[in-house]
Amino acid sequence: MENMEVKKTPGRRLHAQDDPATVEPIVKDFDRDDDDARHFSCRARSLSVTFHSMATHVREDRDINPVADVCAAIADALDSDPETQQLAPTWEALTAKADALVAARRTADRNLARARARLQVADAKWDPEVGAFGRALVDQSGGKRDRPPYTRFFKTVTPSDAQTFGTDREVQHGKDWIAELARDPNEPLAKEWTPRLSAATENLDTCSKNRGSALQAVALQDTAEELFIGDVNREIDILEGELLKLFPGQPKRVAAFLEATKPRTSRRKRSGGGSGGDED
Repeated sequence: MENMEVKKTPGRRLHAQDDPATVEPIVKDFDRDDDDARHFSCRARSLSVTFHSMATHVREDRDINPVADVCAAIADALDSDPETQQLAPTWEALTAKADALVAARRTADRNLARARARLQVADAKWDPEVGAFGRALVDQSGGKRDRPPYTRFFKTVTPSDAQTFGTDREVQHGKDWIAELARDPNEPLAKEWTPRLSAATENLDTCSKNRGSALQAVALQDTAEELFIGDVNREIDILEGELLKLFPGQPKRVAAFLEATKPRTSRRKRSGGGSGGDED
């Protein structure tokens, strides 16, 4: 059996291939129960063994709140048995970290919602100011859109077009108009519209930047949660190994501590006209 390679491969049942004599030294020490093993295959110089994992890894894209619940459930399960109480502190610490991430997620999401709401209001104020500015210019141009002062500000873009642009482009146009008005700050047009356009554009710009900061905070939160879930999955693997050492040949007992990692399915129970939901 020189150069024999052992590796994990997918499969369901324990079975042997090729020379039974080659397999025998491994099989005699290997639990054949399907609860403990899914697949066993062997060739003269290549042995493949897959152990059935009693735990399920948490998906990296999963909402952080149920991940915190999983950590808390495992911590309590371990603490409930004197033989595993020494393993509980790790999961209590993970629960605390998860709870902190849950709070941070709520803050990040709420801040983003607030920033988006303020931006919507700012944009709704900016648009009519631009429309009013365009009408004032038409009036001062004798109703003609092909002569100054209208063409000073709207040579290639109409006021209606400007209102449909994205926020960054709207802000830039607003700043360009303000700069054009600043060329002659004493003219009546500048005296009336510089403060109005400045207020609307600065407010829009501020709200847009706040939304950008909120989006960045959410992105950082996403990364923090993904990294944490990776830590949880590593600890799940470590915990399963420790439990298998503590309870050899007792797969159901080991699985009981890891039950919280399994996906939950909802069942609805109907009684009369109402309905209620319980989880398996």
